[in-house]
Formats: sequence, structure tokens, C-alpha cells
Amino acid sequence: MKIASIDREIIDGTDEVVTRVVMTEVASQCILARLMIKALGRPGVDNDMELVGSGEEWEILWTHPQLSIEETQELVEQAIAPPPAKMRSHS
Repeated sequence: MKIASIDREIIDGTDEVVTRVVMTEVASQCILARLMIKALGRPGVDNDMELVGSGEEWEILWTHPQLSIEETQELVEQAIAPPPAKMRSHS
């Protein structure tokens, strides 16, 4: 998975800001959803995240929590980072 873009824009007629992250090379939207839930919390409880897309390109949108572009990039990069290789002990 790769971050294609991150942007924030004001929703017309409100003071709400929507954050939009476009992801490419998504092999599994289920894995992407689980990673983002782990990073942002539970939709409907901790945030109002939505995932929209198909195939290998997905958008993740939310208005809460409000994060800067830099904070969003760091959060998403950490969420999609491969897990560290486990150390193996040789007996």
C-alpha cells in the first residue's frame, strides 16, 4: 500500500474540514480498514471515517479527529508500515 495523496478541505457552508487520503496498491480493503481502525479508532465512536473505492485505489475520508497534513501522513505511514521482522533465537 502506498499513500498517493493527502489533502484537507473545508466543507462548503460549514466550518468542518474533511481529510482525504488516497491510497494505491491496496491488495485488500479489509486489511486497509483494519489498519485505519487501529490508527484512528472505531468509526462512529472515535471518528467518522469512511472508506470509498475499489480495486487497488481507495480513499479514506474523515472530519474527526482533526489532524494536520503532517500528522495525518505520519499516522497513515505508521498504520501501513510492515511489521518488524521477529527476532529468531537459534538454540
